[in-house]
Amino acid sequence: MRRLVAIWLAVLCVAASAHGAQAPAQPPISSTIAMIGAGDMGQALGNLWAAAGYRVIFATRHPDNLGDVVARAGHGARAASVAEAIDKAGIIVLAVPYAAEPDIARVHASAMKNKVLVDVDNAFERRDGEIAKQAQALGEAVYSARLFEGTRFIRAFNLKSAHSFPTPDAVESADFEVPYTVNDDSVRPIAEALIHDTGGTPVYEGGLENAREY
Repeated sequence: MRRLVAIWLAVLCVAASAHGAQAPAQPPISSTIAMIGAGDMGQALGNLWAAAGYRVIFATRHPDNLGDVVARAGHGARAASVAEAIDKAGIIVLAVPYAAEPDIARVHASAMKNKVLVDVDNAFERRDGEIAKQAQALGEAVYSARLFEGTRFIRAFNLKSAHSFPTPDAVESADFEVPYTVNDDSVRPIAEALIHDTGGTPVYEGGLENAREY
């Protein structure tokens, strides 16, 4: 999280010098992460980010059942409803079965607008059905970004299994690459900070249309 704080301090200083007392065009992104989904992937990433100093909120339809998840994450992590987590966070991470995305978008997309949305979901026809065919034909990143219109969208971590991430105490010695794409170049520093804080090396691959392989 220190990287993310430094990034935003630099952004705010530049904005202040360029615009005087005017507010920056983009609101500062908080260091609170809403992890939508608390399965293997949600926990793997959430635990690493909690250890790195982010305020992590795990969110599912049944947050009262997440006591063990929160305890394992430690570092002030907590559980909340999806709506509350989205409201409190500047960064939202989707770590759910791909077929759940349209319902999440229908209920919560408006509350996500202008926030950073990190999508780690993969579409599998055998699990997700027809939506997987549609997403794969268009490109999963493009399809998802259209569901969550108005978000600052990052697609990353999709090539890595939940069990292949380092433990928090091994982040500094980790050695793996994380390709990522975005719909807004201004979100690249946030994407790279999040990747670094899992132990990964960011590999920028351009716009979302370039994420067809992941």
